Amino acid sequence: MHDSKLGAQTWLLGLFLIVANPKGHSSVQLAADLGITQKSAWHVSHRVRRALADGCLPGFDGPIQVDEAWFGGKARNRHRRAVDPGKTPVIAVVDNATGKATATPVHEVTTETATARVQAVAAAGTEVHTDGSMVYDPLTSLGYHHERVLHSIGEYVRADGVTTNSAESYWALLKRTYIGTYHYWSAEHCHRYVDEHNFRFNNRSRHVTDRMADAAARMNGRRLPWRELVADGPHAQRQAA
Repeated sequence: MHDSKLGAQTWLLGLFLIVANPKGHSSVQLAADLGITQKSAWHVSHRVRRALADGCLPGFDGPIQVDEAWFGGKARNRHRRAVDPGKTPVIAVVDNATGKATATPVHEVTTETATARVQAVAAAGTEVHTDGSMVYDPLTSLGYHHERVLHSIGEYVRADGVTTNSAESYWALLKRTYIGTYHYWSAEHCHRYVDEHNFRFNNRSRHVTDRMADAAARMNGRRLPWRELVADGPHAQRQAA
């Protein structure tokens, strides 16, 4: 809120609309609700997203579920999604015990990026559930108890409880947010939208006033000046919804 010409009431209402709506709030709708320009609403929403970002990675005891998804681009390019510059891959890790999730965009999904995400949030020895993707092959050699569920043969929940259904639920919510609310976001700003979704997903069972209090506390000491925001991509010409 530093150096903002908007009043505290406008900021608080904007914060409420973003954290309370399960599928987010587009800058176009935020502008209409707050009575400000779309440009100002876009800046406000990204500053709120900066506040919602976790300051540190969680430590998951497991079992954890790991999965990846791609956002952006066109349907005809899906067969090229690993290298399609129009798509941004995101890797998510969901903890079975707590139901909490962390996700982050990556340049591409490889054995290096996939295993690095697991190592960042869970220690060796943790039970890890994934699908049949080969990018997770090194997990066993790295000391993890790696179990697979093979979607290719119609397997989604094994008798011993191995599944990636919680990760799939995370994607279902994020994809509804992407398609139903924002319609588009660029690779340069994808991480902020994912941070916003992580916050709402991890606080979905809390009352909205508690979520607002937590979000407001996170705003302390975090800034996102306009110059820094538009420097991330071509948004001086084209702004995301």
